[in-house]
Order: sequence, then C-alpha cells, then structure tokens
Amino acid sequence: MINCRGNPIRLRLMNPQQAARLKSPHSSPIHFYCPNPPSNAMEALFDVHLHHPKTTVLAPPGTSLKFVASGFSPATNAEVMEYSKNNASFFSLGLAPQDVIRAENPDALFDDLKAKVAEAKANPALSPRFVAIGECGLDHHWAKNENEKEEERRIFSQVIEFAKSINKPLVIHSRDAEGDCIKMLHDASCKKALLHCFGGSLEQALLASSYGWLVSIPPVPSKERKKIITALPISSLVVESDAPYIGKMSSDTLKSAEMVAKYKGISIGECLSATYANACAFFGVG
Repeated sequence: MINCRGNPIRLRLMNPQQAARLKSPHSSPIHFYCPNPPSNAMEALFDVHLHHPKTTVLAPPGTSLKFVASGFSPATNAEVMEYSKNNASFFSLGLAPQDVIRAENPDALFDDLKAKVAEAKANPALSPRFVAIGECGLDHHWAKNENEKEEERRIFSQVIEFAKSINKPLVIHSRDAEGDCIKMLHDASCKKALLHCFGGSLEQALLASSYGWLVSIPPVPSKERKKIITALPISSLVVESDAPYIGKMSSDTLKSAEMVAKYKGISIGECLSATYANACAFFGVG
C-alpha cells in the first residue's frame, strides 16, 4: 500500500496483455491507480526531446508525463508519426546534420522532410500533435572539413526558412557548432528556437536567452551546465532525456529537473512547474 494525496491505494501488478489493452504510451509492468491523479503542472514532467518512443517512454512514479518524440531522418520521422497515430503523442519532424553530410543527395532528404510535414498537416489526427521542426542544425563534431560544414549550413538554412513558412518552432542540434547555429538563427530572424541538449558556453546560452529562445538541459551534469542553469532565468530553461542516446528512458528527464532545481535553489515542484509551462508555451500545447 502507498498513499496518494492522503488516500491509501494498492500497488497492482499487470501482465503485458493487460497493459496492452490500456492503449497507453506510458504502460509498464507496474501501474499506480490514484483516485485523484496529478492535475497541475507542479506534478507534471515535460520531456521536450526523446527518440524511438516505442522503447523509451516511461513516466517516473508519481508524475504525469508529456513528451515530444523527435524525428531526425526519413525513417525516424516516419517512426514518430506512426507512434503518434497509435498513441496521440506529440512529435517533431527533422533532419539531423550528421545525416546531411553522409547522404549522397542531401536535397532528397530535405524533400522527404517536406513531404512528411505535408502528410502530417493533412492528417486531422496528426496535425494537432505535430509541434515543431527538428531536430535540425549543425554538427561540427562529425563534419570533418569546411566542405561538409558548408553543406550542413546550406541545408540548415533551407530548413530554417521552411519552418518559418509553416509557422513552426525549431528544435536545434548544435554540437560543437553552438555559435554558428545561434548566428544563423538570429540572422534568419528566428523567433522560436529550442537548443536541445545544449553543450555550449554560458555566454552563448545568455545570448540565446536574450533572443527569447529556450535552452534544454539533459541529464548530464557539467561545470558549464551548472553555470548556465544558475545564470539563466528559469523562464529560459526546459528539460529533456534525449533517450536513448543520453538518458536511457524518458523518466531520466527527472534527473535533469533535479539538477536544475539544485543549481537554482528551488524546489523540484517549482522546477517541474516552470519547465512544464515553458515547454507547453513553446510547443503551443495545453
């Protein structure tokens, strides 16, 4: 027995067949029933960035979970769309810079992205759940020469303009290219950007914040990340798992929130409330 808002409740184990009948994206072998489930942002967790939702979605005990499943290639864009059809979950459609420089024909990848977006927008069930373009951006860790970097920039520039044309915010991948990404976004007059798994400097994070963009905190501590969390207003921060590549499951987003709460000297409830509200406002969801 455990307590939920003062009500004793019983822990109930379910077999996989029972869980499947619930048709929930958050089903796991252990389920809690609470007569008064979490109903406000303080008790809710918003994972702004994960991949492969069929195997990574898991809500921490005692929380409700919202998440955005992010595509980054033709295959993963199709994957998150299919998952959303079956689970009514939020998703974004993108094109990773690593895929751009590996492709024989990067323009064909961009064409495929535009086709997937058109498909999502035309589907009444998918359109309200399609919340952003991304992930997309630059990755100078994998781009080994200036030709590859320039090809990343060329496609990224087109993706930025495409996102603006359909009025969708951008979810940005910027590994080892944070300054370049920020400059390109600002030069393109980008209004809404989320710097996912941000690994840049405090100065870059402050600049992004001054433009009204969001900085997303993954569940990995670092000295620079501590400085960023401490210095930025809570209104500029969101949390993510980046599962399965950084965190293993979406529940690891709670570790990100705990880190933010610790470094900002606020309660975990205050952190969850603020980051949840920031994410909802950015993606335009309730």
